[in-house]
Amino acid sequence: MKEDRDDETLSKIIDTKIHLNMEIEKDEVYWEQRARVNWLQSGDRNTAYFHNCATARRRANIISKLILDDGREIYDAPGIHEEAKLYFENLFNTNGVANPREVLEGIEESISVEANEDLLAPFNEDEVLTALKGMRPTKAPGLDGFPVIFFQKYWHIVGKEVLGVLNEGKEVDSANMTNIVLIPKVQNPTSMVNFRPISLCSVLYKLIAKTIANRMQNIMDTCIDQVQSAFVPGRLISDNILLTYEILHTFRQKRTVKKGYMAVKLDISKAYDRVEWNFIKEVMNKMGFARKWIELIMKCITSVSYTVLINGSRGRSFNPSRGLRQGDPLSPFLFLICSEGLSTLMRTAKKNGLIRGARASRKGPEISHLLFAYDCMMFGEATEKGARVLKNLLNIYERCSGQCVNFGKSAIFYSTNTTEESKAAVGRLLGVRSLPSPEKYLGLPNMVGRRKKEAFQNLKVGVPDYCLKGEKRFSLSQYFRQFLLMPMSCFLFLRVLCEKIESILARFWRQKGPGKRGIHWCQWKFLCRSKEEGGLGFRRMAQLNISLLAKQGWRLLNFLNSLVARVFKGKYFPDTDFLHARLGSSCSFIWHSIWATKGTLEKGLLWKVGTGLNISISQDTWIPDYVNGRLSTSFVNLQCDKVAELIRSNERVWNKELIDNTFPADVAELILRIPSSMEPHEDFLAWSGESTGVFSVRSSYKLLQRLDPTAYALHNIYGDFYRKLWKIEIPSKMKIFIWKLSWNYIASKVNMFNRRLVNNRLCPRCGGDDETLNHIFHECPVSAEIWRMLPEDLEGIRTNTTKNQSVNRKWKNPSSSRLKINFDGAFDGRRKVSTAGVVVRDSSGNILLSSAEIHKGVHTPFAAEALACRRATQIALNMKEEGMIIEGDSLSVIKKMPKQRSR
Repeated sequence: MKEDRDDETLSKIIDTKIHLNMEIEKDEVYWEQRARVNWLQSGDRNTAYFHNCATARRRANIISKLILDDGREIYDAPGIHEEAKLYFENLFNTNGVANPREVLEGIEESISVEANEDLLAPFNEDEVLTALKGMRPTKAPGLDGFPVIFFQKYWHIVGKEVLGVLNEGKEVDSANMTNIVLIPKVQNPTSMVNFRPISLCSVLYKLIAKTIANRMQNIMDTCIDQVQSAFVPGRLISDNILLTYEILHTFRQKRTVKKGYMAVKLDISKAYDRVEWNFIKEVMNKMGFARKWIELIMKCITSVSYTVLINGSRGRSFNPSRGLRQGDPLSPFLFLICSEGLSTLMRTAKKNGLIRGARASRKGPEISHLLFAYDCMMFGEATEKGARVLKNLLNIYERCSGQCVNFGKSAIFYSTNTTEESKAAVGRLLGVRSLPSPEKYLGLPNMVGRRKKEAFQNLKVGVPDYCLKGEKRFSLSQYFRQFLLMPMSCFLFLRVLCEKIESILARFWRQKGPGKRGIHWCQWKFLCRSKEEGGLGFRRMAQLNISLLAKQGWRLLNFLNSLVARVFKGKYFPDTDFLHARLGSSCSFIWHSIWATKGTLEKGLLWKVGTGLNISISQDTWIPDYVNGRLSTSFVNLQCDKVAELIRSNERVWNKELIDNTFPADVAELILRIPSSMEPHEDFLAWSGESTGVFSVRSSYKLLQRLDPTAYALHNIYGDFYRKLWKIEIPSKMKIFIWKLSWNYIASKVNMFNRRLVNNRLCPRCGGDDETLNHIFHECPVSAEIWRMLPEDLEGIRTNTTKNQSVNRKWKNPSSSRLKINFDGAFDGRRKVSTAGVVVRDSSGNILLSSAEIHKGVHTPFAAEALACRRATQIALNMKEEGMIIEGDSLSVIKKMPKQRSR
């Protein structure tokens, strides 16, 4: 037939193939968006699996009937729409609030003039683009139907509109029309309270709000109390878990103290939906936010109009008068401002002696409450007075902010020494149920005693049930992040539990489906090797557990002013630091877990030399590239104790003569390579596993892998091959198949015969020889014929494959009144030498100044870039020009630079 083809026929065939491929691509995009899967990769087939995902999702979200409070049932679509509209109109309609004077009196002005100047500075295109790049291209669009990818692709057209709203005060009403989508909380919901409303804002509004939120988050740490650990940079959800656990552990230890204590876990009903807008405005004003900034925020939250989306159809729109949207990037930060009202009331009452909080130890701080968004834990004395004051404070907060505490779902736990009379009186006043033992808080057990296996039993049992079902197989990593990551960050898992989790992961990897056993090709520890070393990068649970806990130890060591560090220091190491702390007796399980990571931290910590006054020459780790970084041998000529004695303090350089006479030549060379700071600063501990010096779980895990004597020790000579393999932009399943080929993990007849799974070794296609990998892909006549037939079609693939295109990066001139300083660093890893280049230009591109420096003893590319940045900063300070821009290509260095907005 090939011989009969003419040019016209070939043209028609090619044209038909192109149109067919276009239609297939459209169909794949449609089903991808309907299935709402974020892990879909280019090249994955548009199979029934994705159709099932989309169909199952739609089936679960269909509302077929509603049962009203009076027992009536509604089945027709107009009736359901109307009932949903009435429900949300009532929920989002303000009931009027009390005068917030009592709340506002305790709020101190915390936003400085400089911070307001940063907030009110004109928004620039880079800020909006940063927000835009942080949004997923094909997530559900809003009412206008424009997805994120439209704005990403046509930014040059729509960008001015976005900047106009931010800088020129244009109205956002048309962009603020919002669909409310109902997400079921239970299976087969029939009441409106069984749905969680999610707001689908337009992409234009989300882009505006996200840009504002990115600015706002930089100052949240200055105006939000330390007891709130949600959404504030530098604070973790685990902070509240650790603090609550330590306080409750102390409750269990109280046996001889006369006063009993209580811990109240509050349930806030419809927290986001009931926030009063005027309360937000008043609190922001009292905090010191500029009037224009408050107006911009209020414009975003008050110009909204809602439409309830049910079964794909929209009802009538309505305008709310209170509430924050779940789906609005601004909502988390505005809710923190709202919850600051409660923190203020508690702080003022404690200051006036009306209530007392609880302490984890005598030397630790007193804590009256802990917040994670709307999750709230209250602590105090279990007395009638304490309960009455607490109830009154909550009532004031409710009347002013619109929040509503559901005391029926709240719970209370008492310390061991609390009398039954006190329990009865407190329970009667608060109207909450009493618990014999603490409930879970933020998903984790609040108390782990001697029966640790039972405490974590739900984690062990839940993994296979959740992950190994047919349609849920893709959720393994999602399940790990949601249910295992946090417990492993707070508790030291038993070895048997880690092994159980690994066996589940291994079974998940091997099996082909529910109840279908797979082939055990290799040991699990081999799969846990990094991808560059020929493994698949799975994690050893015990080592990952230690690395996650080591992050808590790092924070106790470096963030001394944080609430967590102050509590643990006061309880376990009041007179020393974390590295020198002892385990102690009757300690909590959390402290035992964190303390167990000291050895890991000590192996990765390295002193950075400043003044050298706090670093011992022979006892501390301070020399990079030296064995363990510590001088373990005694030197005959060593007459110095501190590193400061090796530095010429006046010149801020090493005393080369003293060092050469004191240390062996190889050690002296390593010491002289350490760069000395131009300005004296305190010595500090850095993490040697990262060029930035900041601890990371990833580098800690690599350190443990490197030190593990049981790790799979194989020096892989094909490391470059594997590095390139995992970087190729092809579907993951193809990469895994190539990986399996490289290790002969393919179900060939020879492999199956060796495992006694088949009776013969012959190739089923030709029957002439054993079916080895070489035979399958090269020697088999059938394979040879396939290869022979492919070149014509493969040529089309080769010529149409997207090639790497060079990106032309142009220097962007600053505004007419500014100068721009560009810096760059080059690094020679073999000679440990770097060069720093700096150029200063005006708005026309004229070079005003250029500089180049050579630095010896540089160990990382990060250090080379940092030295170049330092030189650029020095030049900027010497020129004494206002509004200078310093620009470089090292993101890690730029992130470490102090920013004005972070003050």
